[in-house]
Amino acid sequence: MSNLQIEEKLFSIENSIQKLSLSVKSILSHEEAAVFLSMKPSYLYKLTARKEIRFFSPLGKLNYFQKTDLEEFLLRNEIPAINKENTIENHWKK
Repeated sequence: MSNLQIEEKLFSIENSIQKLSLSVKSILSHEEAAVFLSMKPSYLYKLTARKEIRFFSPLGKLNYFQKTDLEEFLLRNEIPAINKENTIENHWKK
């Protein structure tokens, strides 16, 4: 195995461990929340500045997030599925 392959495997293992640790925690730091949401930390800062996402700042400097709040943020603005039967019926009624 080359050094590059070893580094890639190590990186993959580190990512897996990080994701596993996020699944166990209920309160996430800013960096962890950004990873959980699959966004850059700077964009998460923008969302907190606009107060578009719920967060806690116990000491006034560091931001923390409840995992349930992040999940609610991800699941907002639901787009309902189209009922295929109604679509076919409406197509032939035209």
